[in-house]
Amino acid sequence: MTKINKLLAVLVVIFSLLFIGCEEDPAGPDGPGIVEGIVTNANTGEAIVGAVVNDGTADVATSGTGGTYSFETDEGTYTFTCTAEGFNMQVEEDVEVDAGVNTQVDFQLQPVTVVLIESNIVGNTTWTNNNIYLIDGEILIQAVLTIEAGALIKFKDSARFSVWGSSGGLMIAEGTELLPITFTSWHDDAHGGDTNGNGNATDPARGDWNDISVAGDNNQSNLNFCNIYYGGGYYDNHVIYLDSDTDVSVTNCVVAHNQGEEGALNASEAGTGTIIQNNVFFDNIWPLNINCSYNIDDSNIFHDPDRRTNENDYNGIQVNNMVVEGSLIWSETEVPFVFDGSEMSIALGKSLTLSPGVMIKLWNNDWWVHGTLIAEGTLSQPIWFTSYKDDAVGGDTNNDGSITSAGPGDWDYIKILEMNNISSFNYCKFYYGGGYGADHTLELDSGTTVSVTSCTFVHNKGASDCVLNAWHAAAGTEIAFNEFYNNEKPLRINGSLNLDSSNIFHNPENTSQTNLYNGIYVDNQGTSCGIEGNISWTETEVPFCALWQGININTGNSLTIAENVIFKFDGGTLDYMGDNLVNWDANGVWYTSYKDDEHGGDTNGAITPPDEGDWNGVYNWGSTPNDWEVWENILYDEIHR
Repeated sequence: MTKINKLLAVLVVIFSLLFIGCEEDPAGPDGPGIVEGIVTNANTGEAIVGAVVNDGTADVATSGTGGTYSFETDEGTYTFTCTAEGFNMQVEEDVEVDAGVNTQVDFQLQPVTVVLIESNIVGNTTWTNNNIYLIDGEILIQAVLTIEAGALIKFKDSARFSVWGSSGGLMIAEGTELLPITFTSWHDDAHGGDTNGNGNATDPARGDWNDISVAGDNNQSNLNFCNIYYGGGYYDNHVIYLDSDTDVSVTNCVVAHNQGEEGALNASEAGTGTIIQNNVFFDNIWPLNINCSYNIDDSNIFHDPDRRTNENDYNGIQVNNMVVEGSLIWSETEVPFVFDGSEMSIALGKSLTLSPGVMIKLWNNDWWVHGTLIAEGTLSQPIWFTSYKDDAVGGDTNNDGSITSAGPGDWDYIKILEMNNISSFNYCKFYYGGGYGADHTLELDSGTTVSVTSCTFVHNKGASDCVLNAWHAAAGTEIAFNEFYNNEKPLRINGSLNLDSSNIFHNPENTSQTNLYNGIYVDNQGTSCGIEGNISWTETEVPFCALWQGININTGNSLTIAENVIFKFDGGTLDYMGDNLVNWDANGVWYTSYKDDEHGGDTNGAITPPDEGDWNGVYNWGSTPNDWEVWENILYDEIHR
């Protein structure tokens, strides 16, 4: 070969190598990282086929022949898990994956051993995550039982745990997000495989096993990152029961597919230290039953996170043992708090605060507030007090489709008691109350100084006492910017309360929807309405109606009225002292009969023409001599007969 030919051959080789170096290299520094490895049995070393590898967000690979797997992924730091039927999960944390580099991650899975539990726990015991613990019968826990993260506990039919705090029983079940502890049925092949050995002959179902019952004063058992499935067979009442005065913490748990007519998690007797937070409840009958001893925040959710429509049969929080003896805050807004047929009481010196968006559903229920009730909603997140049958608020909580519908009087009333009670209601909605002969939905009793502002009262009974009954309330009570419509009688006040024109007495979206008896009813119990202080009434949409003994303005007090204010009387007298009825002759002011539909509309809800003598008239005690007034704006009184 000549020198020229040799030189050409060398150049061809060099250029070929250059072109090869320019080709795209999938394993180069700009390519994805590759994770690969082998999955084997930790005891025997045999390859495991069908193991699933997860990168913390999704399943990314399945082991094949020889137990090998591989997948591409972006550069970063990962936590990988590997699971296989009949084996415990293995977790590899903080695995660094570099671009263009092959990273070897091998898994040696520990086989699961089934440990039969059929004797009581009488000494401190730890259950590890390399076994399946199969519960047979009723097991009494009379010592400290510690359950490791990732442990699996299965229950035979009708089996149950009873944690006896009085005998030293305590259960500490601390899972993690990656390694939750699972309590489930032995028919549940999806967790731990075919433990009952019958293939696919049976499927798990609600109520397969009974419950976990925790008892003993101040018992501080703990369930964190636990899955509780297919229980509730103990009289169909619950899958977890927290007995009287226990202080159990149930956090970050998934409670699903359980019976529980009294709540899958029944904490109706639990103590003040109870914590129920960040749990998921779905596909249960009732998810949760509480009492008035502890706070409930907005961290629990009441649907399947993977399928929003999968909720609970009765998607609400049952409330029992209803005496508030602390300073409580309830903030749950996804589902309503449900009160059924009992009296709820807030003790003197105690309080209940409802956060914006909270829904209260009631059925034949009344509230007695000796302490403080703070219900401060917002325009976008009002607080609801409504019927258990009201499917428009919080969904079909009573789970009967369209069989029942809400109606006036479904629930009773809220009564605020005690002198200087400063409870407050702001942006609240009161629907379908006034039942059980109460004839009111919200009552402000003697000496209370409650604030009721920007609230809506709709579909309530109240033909006698009125829907908002403030006839005993003290000076300082605020009633402003509220809406009243589709009620019987909307509002009752006394002579110590100022009332401006900010309240409205019709549906803002349909002005034809008013109230059956559309007026403001003024009186004191058993006597004429005595004006106390320098009072101002400026409401003009509806008349002020004195139906019992009239209105009395004694010396040292005054009543100032605005243009177009109308007074209606059904018997009785307006008594004043010469100059303490201010603006008595202002434009549009009338003093007339309760039957007078021409002035102020049909206030008495009936076609009854007015007549002379329907009421006594206006009497001036400050003139000399005292005498009946004969003003032109007085109609249908006795003196004009």
